[in-house]
This record gives sequence, C-alpha cells and structure tokens, in this order.
Amino acid sequence: MYSKIRVYTGSLSNFRHTPVKLAATFFLLSAVALHSPYSDAEQKTSAFQNIINKVSRSGSLLMLQAVCDAGKAELRNGVAGCSACPSFTSASGDKTGFALADAVFGSFTQAREPEAVVYLKGCESDATVDGGIALLQQTASGWSRLHYEKGLGFTECLKFRTLEDVSNLLCNHSSSVDESQFGKIFWLDMTENKFSRTPLLRWYDNSASNPRELVSVFPYRFLRSDFNQDGRSDVRISFRIREQFIPEKYSGALHAINSGYKIDPPESLSLTYLFNGEALKLQNDSQENSTRINQIVNKHLPTTDP
Repeated sequence: MYSKIRVYTGSLSNFRHTPVKLAATFFLLSAVALHSPYSDAEQKTSAFQNIINKVSRSGSLLMLQAVCDAGKAELRNGVAGCSACPSFTSASGDKTGFALADAVFGSFTQAREPEAVVYLKGCESDATVDGGIALLQQTASGWSRLHYEKGLGFTECLKFRTLEDVSNLLCNHSSSVDESQFGKIFWLDMTENKFSRTPLLRWYDNSASNPRELVSVFPYRFLRSDFNQDGRSDVRISFRIREQFIPEKYSGALHAINSGYKIDPPESLSLTYLFNGEALKLQNDSQENSTRINQIVNKHLPTTDP
C-alpha cells in the first residue's frame, strides 16, 4: 500500500540557530517516560516540519513519468506510484507496485539544474531492502531519470550548498524490525550523476520491544549553526543514550515501567560536524563522543556499513 509523500524544499537559512527535533516512535527518551508511555521527543511530528510541503498530485504523476514504465504511473488512494514495478528494479513487472514516499528538490549534479531525489518503496526482492532512491532532472520535456540505486532510503534530509553551488545531503533513515528501531546517518553527494554515500554513524533503539537489556542510542535533535564562524552552516547532532539491565522479576523494560520501576535518566551526547564547503568533518572535540556512540551500537549490532 502506498504511503504519504513528504517533500523537503528548505534552504540553509531555515536551520541557522534553530533546534530541529527528529520524529520518533520509541519509549523512554526522558525521565517523563516514567509518567507517560511516550516522551515529548516521541510525538509523531516530523523533524523538519518547517520545510515540508506536500507535492501536488499532478506534480507527483509528472515526476513518476521518469520512474514508472510507460502507462504505469497512477494515483492510488490519493498517493502517486507505479501500478507495476519498473523494469530497472529487481521485481520488474510485479503488480505490488512502487510507492513514492519522500522527495527532496534542489540542484544536485550541477548548479541551477532543477532536480529531485526521490525515495521509492517496494519492488526489490531482497527482504532487507525496502526500495531505493532515484535522481531525477527536470527538462523542457519533463522529468528524466539520471540514476537509481536500490537499498537506499531517507527519513529526513538537510541540504548543504557546496563550493560548486550544488547541494549535498545529510540524511537520516530509520527502519523497524521486531519493534526495534535501526537508524543510519549518512552524507550523500550526487555531483557525478550517481549516489556517493559516506556513512557517518548508526543508531539503535530496542525500547519498544520490552527488552531485558534496554539499549537506546537515538539522535533527537539536529542543530544548524556556524559553529566555527567561517560563514558556512554546520550541524550538531544530539543523542540520548541508555544502557540498562532490567531486574529478572520483570519480563522486560515496559513491564518494569508499568510496575513502577525507575529507569535511569538518559545520558546526553552531542557530535558537531563542520562543513568546509565540500563535506562534513567531525570536530576534534567530538571524537570521544563519537567513539562512545559507535562502541554501544557495535556491541549490539553487527559492525557492518551503516
């Protein structure tokens, strides 16, 4: 079934000196979780509400002309998608279809080119892959597809304008398996008409699975500002972190909380990434925090590319 599309159209100025809360759906992010099953950071509002606009139905269909096979672009329950999987996907022709989930507009391959990066769900046969992203370019005759790569996706993205006057993206993507959340934060460069992805770090939260060992490493805020005062906007990512064993008399963390057991308050860590006009670089004084975050995540997840 198709999901609702969100489109990100904001500029750097939208984020300067502005804290941005990420959307979340998990338990136990703050001490108030002892009184309420969901904390304030868990409300299902987007981290980037100030730059999200819904794309029009007609606009969605025009974009999908570059994605779907001929005659397969359609609206289903008001949401644009492909009625059959396109020929360039792993499940070519499958009637489950391709759903347009998210999109970011900007100039990504060269200056002043009207382009879009779109996240599409479905049409990939690998159980670990829920779709992919496509790079589109708008011309006088309509949208055209420049590149597609399966296995990539994004939940939120921030644009950074480079020295070449194009935008690179800092993206966060999350997925859920067995009520645990898995996240990836990565840098995306498309200047060569393809996706050059640089992984920054992973995050993990198992709170909603009622775990015996509670583990939560969650990025709850992105703050845009010029931290090194070089005239370019940087980013600081703030995390809430928990590692706690639940007493054996409880079946897990949720049972313990409902029974009045006190969960320790989360630890707060921040990572500052400085933008040099080409890429994001982790600030030296954030190295220790980065190591701490990676140690926790790698202890509970395989140490694979995020």
